[in-house]
Amino acid sequence: MPQRTNSDRNILNTTQKPVFDVNDNHVNDNHVNDNHVYQTDIAIIGAGAIGSLLYCQLAAIKQPLLLTRSRSVGATSHDDCSTITLETLNGDSLHQPCIQANINQLNKAALANIKLVIVCVKAYQVTDAIASILALIPQSCHILLLHNGMGPHLEVLALLKQHPQLKLGLSLGTTSQAALKLAPMQVRHTGKGKSIIGHLSGPVMPLAIQNQLLAAVEDMSVVDDIVTSLWQKLLVNCAINPLTALAQCANGELAQPQFQQQIEAITQECIMVAKADGVNLSLLDSVAIINQVIKLTANNFSSMHQDIHHNRKTEILQINGYVVARAAHHGLTAAMNQSMLTEITALESAL
Repeated sequence: MPQRTNSDRNILNTTQKPVFDVNDNHVNDNHVNDNHVYQTDIAIIGAGAIGSLLYCQLAAIKQPLLLTRSRSVGATSHDDCSTITLETLNGDSLHQPCIQANINQLNKAALANIKLVIVCVKAYQVTDAIASILALIPQSCHILLLHNGMGPHLEVLALLKQHPQLKLGLSLGTTSQAALKLAPMQVRHTGKGKSIIGHLSGPVMPLAIQNQLLAAVEDMSVVDDIVTSLWQKLLVNCAINPLTALAQCANGELAQPQFQQQIEAITQECIMVAKADGVNLSLLDSVAIINQVIKLTANNFSSMHQDIHHNRKTEILQINGYVVARAAHHGLTAAMNQSMLTEITALESAL
C-alpha cells in the first residue's frame, strides 16, 4: 500500500478551495443546497469520531463531502464550508476545510458525481441513513458500511432488495483506528489500527475509488471474506465494550485477572454462534487478539464506555445483542452475552 509522505499530510493544513460548483443563485437563508453540484466522488454520512477522522484522511487525497441531516456547523450561507480540527497522534492541530450538505435539502442532481457513500453512523442508525439517500445517489453508486457491531448489513440487504432497479454495490468494513470527538468539528486521533473492507453484494467498488481509500487510510486492506473478519472484530467488541462500560474503566483495566474469565466465556459463546453461522474461529487465537487490543489501547475508552458516560444510547443490540439474536436463530443459548445485553440495557434505561 502506498505510504503517505509529509507533503501528503501537509495537504490537511491547506486552505484549498471547496470542490463543488455553485451557480449565481447560491444558498438562501434556509440553507438549501439544491443549486450545488458537488464535484467530489466520495461522501461520508456521520460526523462522529471515526467519520471526522476518515474525512481528514481522505482529504489528503481528494476532499470528500460530509452529508448531514442538520444545518452545517460553522458553515457560511454561501459555500457550506466549515473546518474540522484534527489533533494528530504527534500532537499537531490540523485545520481541514470541510464541505457539508444537508441530506434533507438536496436534489438528485447535486450528488450525480458521487461514486461511494461511506456510512459512519451508529449501528442503530445505519438503515435509516441508507433509506434517506436512496432517492439521491446515482444507480452506479457504491455503499460502504463502517460501524461497530453486526446486524445492520442484513437490514440494508433487505432494503436494497426492495429497490432492485438501483443496482447499488454494498461493501462492509471495520477499523481499529481510535479517535475521540472533542467537540463538534473537532476530533483527536488517539491510536493507530488496521482497517479492512470487503465486498458483500451487487457491483464491486470501482477500483479507482478503492485505491483512494487504500492510499488515504494507513494500514487499510481489502479482504475476500469480510463477514469472517467482522465476526473476529465483533468478538473484540463483545468482550471489551460492555465490560469497560459496566466497570467504567479504560480498556487497559481489563488485563487484570478478574476479567479474564468473563472475557473467555463471552468469546467462547461468540465462537459457538459464529460456527452456527458458518464462520470458524479459534478460541485461543481470539482471546489472544482481544488481550492484544486491550494492551495496545490500554489508555483508551471504548465507545460503549463513552456512550454510558455521556448518557447516550449504546450499540449493545448490534454487539452482544447480535450474538444473542443469532444464537436464538440457531436454537442456542449465549448466557454470558445475554447477561451483558441485560446489564447494559438496564444502565441505558436508568439514564
